[in-house]
Amino acid sequence: MARVVVVGGGFAGLSAAARLAKLRHDVTVVEESAALGGRMRGVEFDGHRFDLTSPLVTLPGVFRDLFRKSGRPMDRILGFEKVHGRRHLFTDASVLDLPLGNRGDQVRALEEWAPETAGWSTWVDKSADTWDALRTVSLDHVFTGREAFTSSQWKTLRVRRSVAKELSRARLDERMGRVITDPLALDGHDPKRVPAFVASSHYVERNFGLWAFDGGMPGLISAMEQRLDERSVTIVLDCKAHDVVLRDGDVAGVVVGADVIPADIVVWCAPTWPVSLRAPQAKAAIPASRAFLTLAPSAPALAIETHAHADAPLRLFANDPTHVTVEHRGSKDPLQTLAHCGLDLRPHVVARHDVGPAELDALGHWGWQWQRWTSACAAPGVNPGGSLYFAGAHAHPGPTLELIGMATAAIAEAVGKS
Repeated sequence: MARVVVVGGGFAGLSAAARLAKLRHDVTVVEESAALGGRMRGVEFDGHRFDLTSPLVTLPGVFRDLFRKSGRPMDRILGFEKVHGRRHLFTDASVLDLPLGNRGDQVRALEEWAPETAGWSTWVDKSADTWDALRTVSLDHVFTGREAFTSSQWKTLRVRRSVAKELSRARLDERMGRVITDPLALDGHDPKRVPAFVASSHYVERNFGLWAFDGGMPGLISAMEQRLDERSVTIVLDCKAHDVVLRDGDVAGVVVGADVIPADIVVWCAPTWPVSLRAPQAKAAIPASRAFLTLAPSAPALAIETHAHADAPLRLFANDPTHVTVEHRGSKDPLQTLAHCGLDLRPHVVARHDVGPAELDALGHWGWQWQRWTSACAAPGVNPGGSLYFAGAHAHPGPTLELIGMATAAIAEAVGKS
């Protein structure tokens, strides 16, 4: 039985702890704040809770596998339902409800909406081999770097081709091009620097769909807390870990204040960096601003997730129809931009709270900016040293819950049973 210390109580820390405890290791989670869950808890204003990020996930198998391999199956503890897809708004006031999870449904929806978008399905199909290479080499196992790929797989990834260049070659309908580039821009990336293989996410969404947890992200947190309790994981709250102790190149403990918690294995999931280790040579992504809206019951019905493709693109998350998060960049009022896209919420706003990038950055790490394909190898977690591992938004392979869940599964596989 190894002594495992997991630093950070967000989804990365919770999922790593649950998996490693099931493998019969002695697991302790150290969390700086007074509660587990990290950004999944959202934010609260005047007693109302708002999501910080989308409440929807894809790759349902990642979450089912997490619960199955840490205890009872997911459906015995947490409801999980597929949603139809995502809504897209455009400046010509057209609305596209794009189905996700079934190729045939998506093809039919696009044919009915605009025949000129027919090239979309062919373009998405081309990502099948790309996704397979990414999944089998860099997601299903602890990624060791460029050398892990065969020459054939590396060629499939087309790493030197950017998303922008890929779109210029594909000649997709302009609106569908915005469906690809606008989310990247909102996440703080330049499509000219993002490698084309990142766009395989659209293949993943089309094949696996979007899913919502019963109770939203708080429901997921509650289920994970229950799982940690079942696995007898020790939880230490209001305690900040700031470094690791290394002996002969391997970890021996975690530094908490003036004390050291002994450890044979450390999984660092906190957004901060161990002070004695060299920080990644990468540029942190800057989160987009958020407008948190409380709407009157008279507000129009909203999809759980809506993208508005204007000069300054927006994303809306509405897991609760009267509490909406609007993610935006630029100087324009996001409500004015929404109205320009045919969705005028201004008459229905009861309360509004605006939060800028600096305040959001203080809530944790939002991932790294893509500079080119080498950014994937610059993130921590690619080459864990000895028994030190990294997982979370700041680590390989990325900040989404699906990718984090795959990272912690790979770590558990690498650590193995007690």
